[in-house]
Amino acid sequence: MMYWKDSQEAVTAISKLFEGVANDPELGESMKKVNQLILFDYTESGPGCAIWVDTRNGKYEFGAGAPPSAPDLIMSLSADDAHLSWLNKLNPVMAITRKKIRVKGSATGLLKLAPKLKKVAVIYEQVLKELGWEDKIVK
Repeated sequence: MMYWKDSQEAVTAISKLFEGVANDPELGESMKKVNQLILFDYTESGPGCAIWVDTRNGKYEFGAGAPPSAPDLIMSLSADDAHLSWLNKLNPVMAITRKKIRVKGSATGLLKLAPKLKKVAVIYEQVLKELGWEDKIVK
């Protein structure tokens, strides 16, 4: 299924998700402990886009497009699979083993956050509702 009509829609939703994560004290601190520049490369299929998150040296910054420097970790997947992952409907560990997500670099720090995906999904669902995109929420 295609969830996004264009790349800007995906960028808007996921950027707002990262904003929500930053505003959550527990998730924001957990992300900073990852201490990596991560590039989420969503160019596999559907609307292509890329979003990066920089949690090196205690900061938490994110943006769309090319990251400010060479990423420590690149996670390549479709924007639709990313959507399912943020909704906690796609297990990242299983997706990596099934090659739905390709990883370049060490994902150990990021995978430690897998138990927090339920909380991330709550924020993501709220973001989709705020954007008026309830139809994109997969139950």
